Amino acid sequence: MYFLRFTNTPDEDLIRGTSLLDLPSLEEPKELEGLCGFRIFDDEEIEYGIISDEEIKSKIRMYRQNLHYKGIPVIFKGEYIGQNPNGEGHVFEPNSIYKQF
Repeated sequence: MYFLRFTNTPDEDLIRGTSLLDLPSLEEPKELEGLCGFRIFDDEEIEYGIISDEEIKSKIRMYRQNLHYKGIPVIFKGEYIGQNPNGEGHVFEPNSIYKQF
């Protein structure tokens, strides 16, 4: 599966493999079982070239504008773990970096 993640440290994220959930309702940040991101692409769309880089960039712009994310947009390949407890996106186990935009 492919996941979009906005980050300034993609290589470090891949090695670390986890994100911190930091909500006002928590006394201290909670380490998640994987990275936070968005599964917005079907595997076939990327693996068979059904979706173009321009279409990927369009989805990235939409997420950046609507959710105000900063950082480098990076597409990771990984395994789905579950919904992000904060309600935004998914948690996934990263296997590799597919592409940075």
